[in-house]
Amino acid sequence: MLIGVAPGKYAQQIYDALTQRIYVRAEFVSPKIDASKYDVVFAVDDEDSPATANTRRYITHNNVNSTSWDVVAARHLLADAQKRGTQNPIAVPLPVTSADQVKTTQTGIAVVENRQNEEVTKVLNRAGHQIVDLHDPRVGIVVDSSKTTSCTEPLRQAMSQEKVVVAMTSNPAATDTIHDKVDGRLIPGYGKLTETVDELVNDDFERQRLGFEARKSVSNTNWTRVTRALLIGNRKGMPIFENYSYLAARKRWTERLGHAHRWKFARYIDNRYLELDDQRIDISQISQLRKLNIATALGRRDPNSGNS
Repeated sequence: MLIGVAPGKYAQQIYDALTQRIYVRAEFVSPKIDASKYDVVFAVDDEDSPATANTRRYITHNNVNSTSWDVVAARHLLADAQKRGTQNPIAVPLPVTSADQVKTTQTGIAVVENRQNEEVTKVLNRAGHQIVDLHDPRVGIVVDSSKTTSCTEPLRQAMSQEKVVVAMTSNPAATDTIHDKVDGRLIPGYGKLTETVDELVNDDFERQRLGFEARKSVSNTNWTRVTRALLIGNRKGMPIFENYSYLAARKRWTERLGHAHRWKFARYIDNRYLELDDQRIDISQISQLRKLNIATALGRRDPNSGNS
């Protein structure tokens, strides 16, 4: 199978993912060539592709003009995909990359660029908070002030760097990406903004916990999954949403414990003990952050989230 990759922002990532598959060859293609030799061409959003190509697109935000929305980067985009004629679109979260090592979550505040920036900046300034550039190394809290919808990439990129994102519950891009008080904060309106930001600035543990969980939650997708979804043809029925919630935690568990991997079947009791058959380990003296990670690796949601 020969696949063309249209030039664009994620072209290299898509090409690299395709070259890892057997029975698939991939090439970068110019929009001006005759693409009849390619089985299919992959493109992102409104990137140019050859007019003669069977093109499948990965859509990352709601402002895309193309009518072909085969795979989308967030669930709220599925309805738009169907309106544009895609019978059975698939949702695969947008992969993001960040450095292997990140700094401990800082207290600096940045605001994602949108129409409400000026209003939100004034609200935070009046509360004594200084707003800095999104890429400033002091940033540990990122505010997306959009009341409708926004792009998922800035949110996921911030989360991958262990920054805590504060967004509105009316923003479907945010509610698709963030679980409130698990890996970020969702608030009903600007009236709660100052209070929420104050809490995060003053509570080092909670800010660091949310940042840690944020990075973990966005690490569970990759471009291999995106390309696999783009390769699927003749889909029938409604899309099945895959749940990758615990995969990264389980992988780290295996790597760190080696022969002790059987303890992944243990029970976590009273926020204090690990119990397997007739063996019990007291872990009450380790940090709360490590306890939360162990609970998640054992297949539970964050105990503090109410979804354990």
